[in-house]
Amino acid sequence: MKTLGRLDGFLGGHMAPVVLCCVALGIAFPEVLSHLNGVTVGLFAFMTFSNSLGGGFRELAQVVRHPLPVAVIFGLLHVVMPLITLGLGTLCFPDAPLFTIGLVLEYAVPTGVASLMWVGMSRGNTALCLSVVLLDTLLSPVVIPLTMKLLVGSVVELDTWGMMRDLLLMVALPALVAMVLYQLTKGAVAVTLKPKLSLPAKAALLLIITANATGCAPFLRNLTPTLVRVMIVVFFLCLLGFFLGYWAGRLLKLDFPTVQTVALNAGMRNISAGAVLAEAYFPGDVLFPVAFSPVFLQATTALIVKALRATRPGRADQAAYEARLAEEPSR
Repeated sequence: MKTLGRLDGFLGGHMAPVVLCCVALGIAFPEVLSHLNGVTVGLFAFMTFSNSLGGGFRELAQVVRHPLPVAVIFGLLHVVMPLITLGLGTLCFPDAPLFTIGLVLEYAVPTGVASLMWVGMSRGNTALCLSVVLLDTLLSPVVIPLTMKLLVGSVVELDTWGMMRDLLLMVALPALVAMVLYQLTKGAVAVTLKPKLSLPAKAALLLIITANATGCAPFLRNLTPTLVRVMIVVFFLCLLGFFLGYWAGRLLKLDFPTVQTVALNAGMRNISAGAVLAEAYFPGDVLFPVAFSPVFLQATTALIVKALRATRPGRADQAAYEARLAEEPSR
């Protein structure tokens, strides 16, 4: 068990390079590893269940008690960023609308479950982050198909009900079951079961990323100026989400842990869910922008966290934290 714990800790601390290795494997051996696509929905359901064991319905009450940060995050996630993405995609790829659809899908999916890990590591507002992740996950079977229908429904035919069914199975229902378990055990599963599932959940995520990367192989083996432009736009939009989240929090004069949480929730996406949907419901070109994002998302997030901690409010928060630590031994 100690060995598994050390492996889990290693993966948690080195997620960015491990993700890059998985992407490289998927691109290098697509013929072999593409068979993983058949089990991605099940893997994703397990991963969602595991990552949702940290909170119950009481945590969702954060939405009622602190509606402003939640409203800001949801506005950025599901209104501002999808509209910017649609406009930028239409401007940059007028002759390749499927790439624009892929970009919109990437920014229609809920906030990333991995944001819980980053917010926890950077001492952000974990209660706010958990409530946003749980609520956004539960709403995704409605939000994603609706966003796609409204923004790109005239460009491509959508199987809306099929999408909703898969999202219910791989996202909403596993999260709901986990929340019920948390409630029934009065939070005990967060201490007993969740740590045991941490390593398998990370393995499931890495298998999903590897499977999704196989869809990128034909594109990356035959790079064109348009594909390079897609990659640049994907990277720009990723940075923009964090940037808008940070400044929204600052303008609203939120405390630094909450500003940090708004930035991370607004910038991170459950891209694996988008890639699974792209693989199942859209033409091949739609997959590329979505499946390419994990190549740099974790590394970018690590740099964003460092940059946030280096700001004046971040340094002040760090100084206050160190002062509290210094006081504890004397008590």
